[in-house]
Amino acid sequence: MTRRKVNLAFIMNDSSRKVTFRKKKRGFMKKMFEINKLCDFLTCAVIYSPDEPQPDVWPNPSEARRLIEQFENMPEEERNKKMVTHEMFLKQMVEKEQEKVNKQKKENREVEIWLAMNQCLTGKPLNGLAFTDIQEIGWMIDGRLKEVVAIQRRRKRS
Repeated sequence: MTRRKVNLAFIMNDSSRKVTFRKKKRGFMKKMFEINKLCDFLTCAVIYSPDEPQPDVWPNPSEARRLIEQFENMPEEERNKKMVTHEMFLKQMVEKEQEKVNKQKKENREVEIWLAMNQCLTGKPLNGLAFTDIQEIGWMIDGRLKEVVAIQRRRKRS
């Protein structure tokens, strides 16, 4: 059973926002408990709410303080090994999306050249194309020709 995608937007209705916060907090605490028990990881959480003067701490304040001190006493190299700041996370996401955009641009360019080559083969003149487009058509034809020759050689051998 799949869940529908949650629209991440600020909830304008105050009471609805508080109810949602309570539900999400309860679910988050449950996940922390599950990670702790099922995976045997040391976990703690500190959740601040604008409506409560004291933060909620899981599993309890003394255990959370002990885990935070243990983390702070680790060598900095070990501590920073897998730590990601919000800024670093966003940079990674932007880089991934930029790679997708570049890949799509390359695929689009290949399709454009393929279409131009096919139009050329059907008799349309190359007058309207830029020199780089004509060069790329030539490279594409050379590549396809090499593929055809390789297929012919394999067929002759078998």
